[in-house]
Amino acid sequence: MKFKTPPHLKNQDGEERSVGFEFEFTGVEMKDAADMVVELYGGEIEQVSGYEYKVHNSRFGVFSLELDASLFLNKKYERVLKSVGINVEKLRNKAKLEETLRGMASTVVPFEIITPPIKFSKLDHLNSIVSKLRSWKAKGTGSSFFYAFGLHLNPEVPRLSVDSLTRHLKAYVMLDAWIRKDANIDLSRKLTPYINEYEMDYIRYILREDYQPDLESLIRDYFKFKNSRNRPLDLLPVFMYINKELTTELLKEELTSARPTFHYRLPNCSIEDENWSLAEEWNRWVLVEQLADDEKVLNQYSRAFLSMDDKSVFSMKKKWIKLMDRWVQNVG
Repeated sequence: MKFKTPPHLKNQDGEERSVGFEFEFTGVEMKDAADMVVELYGGEIEQVSGYEYKVHNSRFGVFSLELDASLFLNKKYERVLKSVGINVEKLRNKAKLEETLRGMASTVVPFEIITPPIKFSKLDHLNSIVSKLRSWKAKGTGSSFFYAFGLHLNPEVPRLSVDSLTRHLKAYVMLDAWIRKDANIDLSRKLTPYINEYEMDYIRYILREDYQPDLESLIRDYFKFKNSRNRPLDLLPVFMYINKELTTELLKEELTSARPTFHYRLPNCSIEDENWSLAEEWNRWVLVEQLADDEKVLNQYSRAFLSMDDKSVFSMKKKWIKLMDRWVQNVG
């Protein structure tokens, strides 16, 4: 399957847009995965800790490989153990402790490969990661009920304007149910809090025809309706990038680094499945950009959503998915 092209190939500075990927998996050791990255794309390995590696000077930039758990990456376990009277710094074999903890965690906490930003025209080069991990019998989302592993996409925003961000947000909330069905999002991931759907009261609020907020209002509304990073489309990184002071003031939790990207957290990372591909997940995201780019159709479907929601006695989700399916068929 080919990677589809979104409506805007270039950012507001006229440069080709890029996207970073985060692969969550287990069954392959981090050092082996780091060696794999060097084999595929070149570079030199740095072991940052027992839980984190980096590959510098690859063909695309810096790759990060880590155990996806802040408890380990930030060594919070040291504070936890200290609270019960164990001073890790005084242990004779601290490395052995870290290895034991890492081994225990890796049964349910995924390893993660975080790519540097990859230009849209080079996305097919990432298929090699999937093929190699699959050949090594890496375990992905469908390998166990306990593996709520995801593939995160961080596409660079086409424009940093409030109008563009609002249109992408509207497009996403209307496509969310269709994407979840089409992508067959794993039950284990639905049961976790990491990809909670936007609440209907927020969706109704932003799909109103007169919802044309300024940047401060868009950010404040996002928090007012109790949205967090645990949304399938997480806007906090780009909010932090464009207005750090306001976002920091409103934020009640830790956040990853500010960046001019959407953080699309919904897809499975089904590396173990021969029929699963990066392109298929990417192409679903492209649908969001296509709907966001067509203002007339975006407004038309916003009105249709609110009208259907107002008239439906029972759940409108199945009806809405059928309507969006017709749009997807026409646009595809």
